[in-house]
Amino acid sequence: MATRLDPAERREQILDATLRLVARDGFAGVTLRDVAAEVGVVHGLIRHYFATREQLVAAAFDAAVLAESVQDDELAERLEPVAALADWLSTTPREHYLVWIDAWSEAPRNAELHAALTRHHRDSDLRLARIIERNVAAGAASSDDPEADARMLTALVDGVAVQHHALGLIDEAEADRIVFAAAEARLAMQPGSLARTRPTPTRGQWAAAH
Repeated sequence: MATRLDPAERREQILDATLRLVARDGFAGVTLRDVAAEVGVVHGLIRHYFATREQLVAAAFDAAVLAESVQDDELAERLEPVAALADWLSTTPREHYLVWIDAWSEAPRNAELHAALTRHHRDSDLRLARIIERNVAAGAASSDDPEADARMLTALVDGVAVQHHALGLIDEAEADRIVFAAAEARLAMQPGSLARTRPTPTRGQWAAAH
């Protein structure tokens, strides 16, 4: 018999179980019955919280990215502007990006996941724009439109991540060289400044952590 939990705790338990299954099997491979078995509850209990599989996987992705965003923002605030930008742009762990790549693939078939992805991409662009603004204020960069620069750099980071993590066409060092060089050129930064200040990568751990 499943341990009795209050609704908030049970919902979090279900979301954590879903994340573990997504990291292992991908979004398309997760079913409500799989999640129920992972939690150790009857199938009907999952439906009490999430009516459809699509709602469940979207909510799990949403919760994980929101938690990661808090960690990202806290780290960015602790770092100097150039180091914060280097951390943001540097290669994240493979487990993290494979989940994002899988989410992009699943989104056309899952309206809830598509909405969550869209929202998080926009939020991510705005957070990166704020980091760019900090670099401009510190005299380390130049930008007439930080939000446009953030969108361009996010698109580049995502494309490079696919080549690195999904296809293996480039290694981690080359991935960072490509992105850092493009960012320095786009933002009129001193060449090599991002690589020199890059901290130990700490972003993108949620998929592995669960």
